[in-house]
Amino acid sequence: MSRTIRQNAPNIAAGPSTAAPSTLDRLGRRVVVGLLCTMAGLAAAGTGGAFLLKPGTAQAGRAVGDTLRTAANYARLPAMIFTLSDGDRLRELRVRVVLDMEPTAPAKTVESYGPRIASAMTNVMLDTDPGELRGRNGAFYVKDAVMRTAAKELGAMKIRQVLVQELVMR
Repeated sequence: MSRTIRQNAPNIAAGPSTAAPSTLDRLGRRVVVGLLCTMAGLAAAGTGGAFLLKPGTAQAGRAVGDTLRTAANYARLPAMIFTLSDGDRLRELRVRVVLDMEPTAPAKTVESYGPRIASAMTNVMLDTDPGELRGRNGAFYVKDAVMRTAAKELGAMKIRQVLVQELVMR
């Protein structure tokens, strides 16, 4: 009887077991390896994105700011103040505009035409009723009047758009 007990009892002194790893250990290693591969792929994608989105370099010896500035060419006109009559009382209209010019037109040249454009605008605004300038249509009316007058004064220089900075009627 003692012999059967010895055969069935575990051998504690034999040391660690050399049996194959459990299924849970193999699954854990696969998850760790998969996560490491995913992290390496994301790092490579981030590095590639950084190279694609790096800042532009200067072209033909020009600074980056010079090439971007030619895309927008603005010429500021002097502030124009008009006195309008609605029959009962006088109204004052203050207008400040900026002309968005073609890139080929020099802004300094256009700004030198400012007093001529303001003077021609005075003649246009003499026939304007203050009621026409109320509401959102007033800005459109002023833009159209400035566009026509400036185009007539500037001749061959093309105006893209008239930008109203200030339009105040008192």
